[in-house]
Amino acid sequence: MSKEQEYEFNTEYTLDKTFFAECYDQTSTPASFPKSYFKAFIFLMFGGALVEFELLPSGYVGWFFIVLSIVEACSVYFKRTWWLWRQRWSMSNGSKVSIKVDTNGLSYTSGKNVRMLEWKQIDQLEQSDLGFILHIGKQRQYVSKSCLSDEAIAFIVEQHEASRKA
Repeated sequence: MSKEQEYEFNTEYTLDKTFFAECYDQTSTPASFPKSYFKAFIFLMFGGALVEFELLPSGYVGWFFIVLSIVEACSVYFKRTWWLWRQRWSMSNGSKVSIKVDTNGLSYTSGKNVRMLEWKQIDQLEQSDLGFILHIGKQRQYVSKSCLSDEAIAFIVEQHEASRKA
């Protein structure tokens, strides 16, 4: 499809548990054991030292850090569950999102929120089996392929490549 041709694809999807789970699974980085739990380990060692060596008149501060280490470890272990729970209780849960793909870029409309991404703004287009991860600076935006046609998928890839060459 040449740049001179006008192309427009419109679709709509619902922000639900299935979408949120797919979005998280496709965009999150997996937790690696020693690195992800480092902060919890430091809190545990600090709290343990305060309690064991009685460095403060009250042992409560040491126990606070020990409990904080447990909370931190749980936040790493249950990261996906916690994120999905927050999304399910957010105001956007269940709302409809309209997406428009055209020669100018991608635009999202959800309620009163409108976001336009021009092709030249997208630094990297990462493609997975289930969708696209659009890298815009340090931000990442996920677009599921389940709501896109094969023609729209090919168009997105083509437009991004063309914007990188320009």
